[in-house]
Amino acid sequence: MTFLSLILGFILGAGAIVFALQNNAIVSLTFLQYHFESSLALVIILSAAVGVLLGVLASIPSILSRSFTIMSLKRQNRGLADETETIRKMNEETKAKLNAEMNAQPSDTIDLRA
Repeated sequence: MTFLSLILGFILGAGAIVFALQNNAIVSLTFLQYHFESSLALVIILSAAVGVLLGVLASIPSILSRSFTIMSLKRQNRGLADETETIRKMNEETKAKLNAEMNAQPSDTIDLRA
């Protein structure tokens, strides 16, 4: 999926650059009190770059949240693995004790395991 996203990003980026290079007329821009003139190509490329930057900045909280979730789940997984091993050892010890008790029973008792 990441490779496909990378290829798609390159295709969209190349398309934006071709579009910008074909539209190189001078445009006048006004933002609040600021007025400036620049080529349309530069405005398009800068707008695309700002959009990408804002997209990356917007995704940072999600990336950090996933990273913390993964760390927490790994820690929980290690704890559960340790607990499983402890229970497995207790199970083996219990089986050994039960076998020892069953072998130590007098021979005149009735074996109900059958």
